[in-house]
Amino acid sequence: MKSSKTTACGRQEPRIALEPGYSYTDGEAAAQLVGEYGYTLDPWQSRVIGAWLGRDERDRFTATSCGLAVPRQNGKNALLEVRELYGIVCMGEHILHTAHEVKTARKAFNRLSSFFENGRKYPELAAMVASIRRTNGQEAIELWAIDPDTLEPIVGEVGGTVEFSARSRGAARGFTVDTVVFDEAQELTDEQLDALLPTLAAAPSGNRQFIYAGTPPSPTTPGDSFARIRRSAIEKTDDSLAWHEWSVEKMPARDTSGEELLGLAYETNPALGYRITPEFIQKEMLSMSADGFARERLGWWAEVGKAAPAIPKSVWEKTGVGSIAQGYAGRRTFGVKFTPDGSL
Repeated sequence: MKSSKTTACGRQEPRIALEPGYSYTDGEAAAQLVGEYGYTLDPWQSRVIGAWLGRDERDRFTATSCGLAVPRQNGKNALLEVRELYGIVCMGEHILHTAHEVKTARKAFNRLSSFFENGRKYPELAAMVASIRRTNGQEAIELWAIDPDTLEPIVGEVGGTVEFSARSRGAARGFTVDTVVFDEAQELTDEQLDALLPTLAAAPSGNRQFIYAGTPPSPTTPGDSFARIRRSAIEKTDDSLAWHEWSVEKMPARDTSGEELLGLAYETNPALGYRITPEFIQKEMLSMSADGFARERLGWWAEVGKAAPAIPKSVWEKTGVGSIAQGYAGRRTFGVKFTPDGSL
């Protein structure tokens, strides 16, 4: 994740930031570790990882839940890699990385496993490997424990592990972990979250953490869980929540000029000028819908789901019939179509 910084760069400070206080942080140590393997963190990434790895005087994370909302291609996935690499190598954590789709989970696995499979380039990481499982849908990396005195692998004693899984109602069965990562958090449903919560009940380290990372939900994505965590950050109702968000407060007016939109992109994309170019943003302006550009590139959170549904779910479910033959054949019926968010 090497940056190619130009003169102008995106805003490194989030528009919305909530960070629990801490006595010290492993953030600098994590940045130093990945720096040895070609990662140079952007200033915003250093800030976020510092908050995620902040600890109290008992050596516990002060942020037991962490949320990151930043537009696409800014380095969100790279930051998750940093957190997971440090967690399994230096902390011996057991991590579960979840994504909305199998292909996304596998892509994350391939990126992280590449650090441990290049024995010529990273021999010390390769020496730590107990096993790497590549079975589709059950990908995992398992490391040997590290001797604290010699810093050498203890062959036969399991250390840090990270498992990758697509989310489903039963996907978390059998997992007992310290940290759960929710990639594509805008796709996370309450049912999936309820199934995953118990995985941390008996966290091996006793030091638990949930990490939610994604973009603002669209009208066709669930988004309820991610939006609820965001509300907790805005209302400051959870003192163990760390939240970082790059976004515009409201959708730009339809007649906003291209120059003004580019200015907003600099405010909401910390990687602009590092890895994202202004020319790419300008192409997006021409090809994307106004709503899509505002949401995907400017981090705009639409008021999705605010309006009450015209037909409550409980009422709708009671109308179901087993068969048209049950006295309904030949009757005139009408269908009503609403917008995806149920507001119209």
